[in-house]
Amino acid sequence: MSRSNKPVNPGAENALDRMKMEVANELGISDRVRSQGWSTMTSADCGRVGGQMVRRMIQQYESSMGGQTTAQPTTTGTLTSQFDVNSK
Repeated sequence: MSRSNKPVNPGAENALDRMKMEVANELGISDRVRSQGWSTMTSADCGRVGGQMVRRMIQQYESSMGGQTTAQPTTTGTLTSQFDVNSK
């Protein structure tokens, strides 16, 4: 199956672009995006933006399902072997 850059819901494209710029603003990279464009951003910066967007979409979906809170990880920092599913 081939991949496409076309959105599944074309009506959501503007909302996703607005969310992308909101996240970029929160991460402090929106000025660079406006002046240089997304094509000049590092993959790390784009990954951070995409990761935050996914987190928000999951939270919004969970809220719409009736779960008003999302589970927060109980650890901070890096995972230890205690939580690594591959270490067993």
